[in-house]
Amino acid sequence: MIKYPSSMEQPLSRKNSLFSPRAKNEATSFMKLAVPMFLTQLALQLIQVNSVIQSGNYSTDVQAGIMLAGNLWFPIMVGIGGVLFFVTPMVAQLYGAKNIKDIGPLARQAVWLSIPIVLFGMFILSQASWILTMAKVDPNIIVYSEEYLSYFIFALPAILLSQPLRSLCEGVTKPLPITLLNILMLLIAIIGNYTFIYGNFGFPEMGASGAGLSAVIGTWTTFVLLIIYLRFKSAYGTELFKKIELPNIKILKEILTGGIPVGLGNFIELSMFSGAGIILGRFGSEVIAANGIALTIGGLFFMIPLSIGNAAAVRVGNNVGANNMKGAKYSSYFSLRLATVCALMMSLTIIINAEFLAGLLNDNTEVIALAVILLGFAAFFQVADGLAMASIGSMRGYKDTFGPMKIMAISFWGVGLPVGIILSITDLVTEQMGAVGMWTGMALGLLVAAVLMVRRAVSYTHLTLPTKA
Repeated sequence: MIKYPSSMEQPLSRKNSLFSPRAKNEATSFMKLAVPMFLTQLALQLIQVNSVIQSGNYSTDVQAGIMLAGNLWFPIMVGIGGVLFFVTPMVAQLYGAKNIKDIGPLARQAVWLSIPIVLFGMFILSQASWILTMAKVDPNIIVYSEEYLSYFIFALPAILLSQPLRSLCEGVTKPLPITLLNILMLLIAIIGNYTFIYGNFGFPEMGASGAGLSAVIGTWTTFVLLIIYLRFKSAYGTELFKKIELPNIKILKEILTGGIPVGLGNFIELSMFSGAGIILGRFGSEVIAANGIALTIGGLFFMIPLSIGNAAAVRVGNNVGANNMKGAKYSSYFSLRLATVCALMMSLTIIINAEFLAGLLNDNTEVIALAVILLGFAAFFQVADGLAMASIGSMRGYKDTFGPMKIMAISFWGVGLPVGIILSITDLVTEQMGAVGMWTGMALGLLVAAVLMVRRAVSYTHLTLPTKA
């Protein structure tokens, strides 16, 4: 563990409450980062929601095919591609240290690293038929997954190649352009899906293939516009486009050292929820639907703590880079406080509006009834996730990624998923509890993760919470 200056050991006083001038300044800096980041993540979520809704109105089988395809490409994006997410705190530290000249070379090396990730991801997607067949998916649905992925596979390069550029913008505290481009991508997805899935505006009816084509147009359009924008802005003085250089082993190693744990951590958490969905598939369509509703609604609310965590990574990284350890310490403290307040508000919102929210996505009374129960767990998830995401973000700002990955493995693979399996489909503890048992296990896993993450963040940053004295 890194030893930081003793000045960090000084406790934060009551003057550092959420209503102090310092807190107001920190809140302003956080909001400038977190709000655009939230809108960015929300736009990405809504793109998927839109594809599901429009494909569902076209055909249930097409919808199922696209959703299954998402189960293949999404882990690639956040798991394998998650290696590139570490570039953000790296840029943030360089920016905080006013070492602008090294940001351009870092981003260029990240682009080099994204190329093999793109190729590997495209190879996996090319094997979709074999993978889904091995999973014993209905052949009629596999056809539509293949149709969708036959186009979407060409969107993957734009998604992954753009990540280093996104990290550059976020690391230099300029996330708004990414937000605006993602909103544009959402609009393209809405119009594109309506055009190509159904065959409107004189275009042929393409079904699942149309949704894939829409994704290709949206991702490549925004990728090209991002490059144009950064050239217009001279990449914020980073000399990003000054030259093309060969891969630098030293820089690539640094990205991989910190990035691989990020990608693995993302994959571990995703696998718990994906594994839960697969296991619950044996309980029938109503359980599948209720589980999907709870995950969808919970996922939308999750964008808030995720954005706070991402903002914390930048704020802490900027302060560490500037050798302002007391500032980094305060940013960590503030992110935890802010995440707690937001999480409690979100939990209350879900609990009060659970039936209404579930009814927006399904009109089956039995599905809604079960979804309401699961949304009670989702409300708890917000608190656990809020604390965990703020802690993870703070630790990324210090370039600590291996520790959070270990905690995720222990919490989700060692506790959440095993307990969920035992309670949901076995009689070892009690009678089979189905979806409730699985969500009980996941809730326990998230609780363990939150406790361990906060503990590590506090110890790692030498964070001392304000006393009542």
